Amino acid sequence: MNFSELSRPLDISDIDFRVQSINNGGYATILAYKDARVDMARLDAAVGPLHWQRKHELISGNLYCHVGIFNPVIAEWVWKSDVGTESMTEATKGQSSDSFKRACFNWGIGRELYDYPFISVKLNENEWDNKSGKPRQTYNLKIKDWRWYSEFTDGRLSFLAAKDENGKLRFKWGEMKPKEVEPEYKQAANVQEVEPTTEPIVETPVKEEGDVKGFLKKEATPLDEIDGSNEERERAVNEYKAVFGKAPHGRMSTDNILNSVQEELMKLNKEEETEEEVADVPEIDLTTEVEEEQLASIKDMYSSIEMFKDPKDFVPWAKDIVAAFQETESAENIKEFQELCNAHYARIKSNNK
Repeated sequence: MNFSELSRPLDISDIDFRVQSINNGGYATILAYKDARVDMARLDAAVGPLHWQRKHELISGNLYCHVGIFNPVIAEWVWKSDVGTESMTEATKGQSSDSFKRACFNWGIGRELYDYPFISVKLNENEWDNKSGKPRQTYNLKIKDWRWYSEFTDGRLSFLAAKDENGKLRFKWGEMKPKEVEPEYKQAANVQEVEPTTEPIVETPVKEEGDVKGFLKKEATPLDEIDGSNEERERAVNEYKAVFGKAPHGRMSTDNILNSVQEELMKLNKEEETEEEVADVPEIDLTTEVEEEQLASIKDMYSSIEMFKDPKDFVPWAKDIVAAFQETESAENIKEFQELCNAHYARIKSNNK
């Protein structure tokens, strides 16, 4: 039995990602979440399948889940509980699953998900459309086929990257850990005499998922590429000209050009929205149907409010959250979230004068 194993960060393969919303500029907000089966597997591995249990209880019309783990030191069961919210598919089943996952958060399972960054990705033209009057993803956006890589420092997420099904880098956050170099004296000790050969030496491709450099270089353009493919660079240059009214510097990489375009578009959107109150958020339709195994409810967002120090960053984030949960949360919860946001907005706006 190893209680510290409960709070060990989940492997990236245990995390699922889905599109939460798409704005009119073609940027998708992606949500990271865990499946209830991941919680069960972690409990089995950490304390053993015979040393944990769950039970559900209806309190004031809300379904709570209690997860108990037997503590051999005091020879008693220790319980931690939380309430769930209904899913858009099956109310009772979704509420049961959600309350279980929330109770497992209290035991530390997947708690690092709250440290994940805001994931915004510029979609390709064939991955979304606005034909119905609201942005929607198309069949060509295959989020479930993307490959994700994460790194942690002292138990906290320090690097996150994703590549699509074609091996193209679509998202990168944080800094990679420097690759450890073997000391020269160890390298010398490991040198073996090799007989001459006429066969060409072929470098073996990197296969280990734990190798960050291998992940970023495998089957795709490396991060430090200067020019990229001609077609991709030409598209990036055209987008840059449309936004800035001039061509990018010749030494800018393709990734840097696209990043500059994205930052400028987000900056322009934020300038228009900064002075608006959060409570006046218009209703926005979600782009995809919320899945049954859903991680977040609007109450999960409360702890993130205090992270924002700049009104320009805070207002659009709060609007996205309200829009995302408009149809799934009660009016009371939405109002409570808006009141908290308005109070925080007033504080940071005063501090930024």
